[in-house]
Amino acid sequence: MLNRSQYSKDGQLKSCPNCSTANGEEHVYYSYPEYFGTTPKRASSNRPDGPQSHCESCRFEKGSYPNPVLCSEIEK
Repeated sequence: MLNRSQYSKDGQLKSCPNCSTANGEEHVYYSYPEYFGTTPKRASSNRPDGPQSHCESCRFEKGSYPNPVLCSEIEK
């Protein structure tokens, strides 16, 4: 399920579905919300801060962020 976002156990990292799918093997995480952003339009009872699904790099076609954190490197 690489095409679905996941959060690290502490909520400080979030995976990007697009970057994870491009990796093809494991989720690719970045600092959250720093590399994702939030919007009230995406707010829910589970995530009232309204996280964007994809990282800003993917949303704005900036290329990938340096130093991604792979799923195998963190506790989920």
